[in-house]
Amino acid sequence: MDKAAVLAVLATLSVVACSKGGTPTTPERAAADRARSLEAYDFPIGSTDVARGEVVYAEFCEGCHPGGEAGDGPKLVDLSESPSQMRFKVRWGGDGMPGFDASMLSDADLEALVAYTVTLGAVSPSL
Repeated sequence: MDKAAVLAVLATLSVVACSKGGTPTTPERAAADRARSLEAYDFPIGSTDVARGEVVYAEFCEGCHPGGEAGDGPKLVDLSESPSQMRFKVRWGGDGMPGFDASMLSDADLEALVAYTVTLGAVSPSL
């Protein structure tokens, strides 16, 4: 194959790649995309440490959701979300709420927080 033919093939591949979003999916990108899906957070509550969860709530949540009621953030009492919905919201935020990644809030503390929010009615463990 001559140089012109090789260049033509490469140009065609570039056009095809760009028309499909350009960036190939890497294992890291695929893992990040999965982490941003609700399904990635769908598993049973992994902690019963409600006391630790209350401490975590006081540190990360109380300022915007005082006592589980509306403040700068919405009311959490009797919200009845699933554990996966709560995990996802805490990790990724949204609607004005900041997200708290694992460097800020460990997975163990997140699970304790979810266990505590069950006591507020914010999470329904049966969902």
